[in-house]
Amino acid sequence: MKSRLPVYGALFYVVFCWGLNTVLIKHALTEIDPLAFMSLRFLIMTPLALVLLRLSGEKLHLEKRDLPLLIGAGACGYGGYQYLWVLGLAHTTPFASALLGSFAPIFTLAILAIGGHERVRSGRWLGAAVALAGVAIFEGVFAGRAPFQIGDALTLAAALIFAGYNVLSAKLLDRYTPLNLLAITMAIGTVMIVPSGIGAIAHTDFAAVSPGSWAAFAFAVFFPIMLTYPVWSWGISLIGAGRVSLFSFLTPVIAGALSIPILHARFDGHQLLGAGVCLAGMLVSNLLGKTSLAALWSWRTVGVER
Repeated sequence: MKSRLPVYGALFYVVFCWGLNTVLIKHALTEIDPLAFMSLRFLIMTPLALVLLRLSGEKLHLEKRDLPLLIGAGACGYGGYQYLWVLGLAHTTPFASALLGSFAPIFTLAILAIGGHERVRSGRWLGAAVALAGVAIFEGVFAGRAPFQIGDALTLAAALIFAGYNVLSAKLLDRYTPLNLLAITMAIGTVMIVPSGIGAIAHTDFAAVSPGSWAAFAFAVFFPIMLTYPVWSWGISLIGAGRVSLFSFLTPVIAGALSIPILHARFDGHQLLGAGVCLAGMLVSNLLGKTSLAALWSWRTVGVER
């Protein structure tokens, strides 16, 4: 257990950065146009990714036969995803953004199951159903409020698109290193992102942006991907993807907690209850990923007989 403490600490650092990033970007979007923020961010991040690739000793490697898959991955992982995500965040809370964004793994499973690429056990679907019920509670459906915001819809759409990135990148990782794939797909995504933000950049008064928003921008450039993805991958190599993935459930919790002192956010009781049910459903989906409901019932029956 003691030998794993540094790994657990490193993984908590990663999810803390992810949760904090959502809150800081939300703060910055009050002063910077979302499209301008996103475009400038990737204009800086893409060269940094290429520099990081160079410093690692790797060379940029691209096979022409993979171009359609790479373009699709660039669109799903950055071009389309980031566009919907940042606009969604601009019109919802960081807590809702982080919570709804966590549906990407469930959407990934749905795509794999529908496409016949992977058999998904019923235990995982049970967890997904509980998570969806949690979202309904969070949105106030059972409280007679249902304040479903356009930002929530955009965030869910972003999670669905990012699920496409998960599927496409899985087909490419046997021929590309994670860092190489990151650099290539980010560059492709940036080409898609920047045209939509040129007008916003031209009409933004950057001199009026506060130091706090610029600090949030700098954090968003360096931490969420550049200074966390390698740590996440290191954790997977040591304790496995299953254990590491459980830490991602802390991201909405951290985003919600940090939004209270930073953004002075307030939460209704049904939102906290819904978030708890949603996270519990995701946890069930993860833990029962290799179990069928029939097997669970059989185990329960045997337990009762004993």
